[in-house]
Amino acid sequence: MSHILIAGKDWQARALLRAQLLDEGFEVDACETISEAVATLGTGAKLPDLFIAELSASDHPSFDVEFLAAWSRKVPVWIIASRAYIIEKGLRGHGFEMILLRPVDVNELVEQIKKRLGEYREIE
Repeated sequence: MSHILIAGKDWQARALLRAQLLDEGFEVDACETISEAVATLGTGAKLPDLFIAELSASDHPSFDVEFLAAWSRKVPVWIIASRAYIIEKGLRGHGFEMILLRPVDVNELVEQIKKRLGEYREIE
């Protein structure tokens, strides 16, 4: 079973994505902040197969991007953000596997995740 870590301040979007992923059979942890998620990663527990971070409402955007860029060397990181945020913060070139623009269709996102993690398991 693939493990996904989700982080983002929008609790409704986080809860909806988590519920749909759980329904698809994924193991999912969800955190409100990137700092919480990074603390979870740093506990020495098994790394997730995918880390999805919603940055649009981040309280510490530069700090969050720095942490996520460091973790993107160990874990596939997908970023969800507004177009203005992506341009302003220069998210490209930080090693993120995917950068998605808000608004994100949750059903489509779940399909992309299933495809990505299906390919991931085939490679192993």
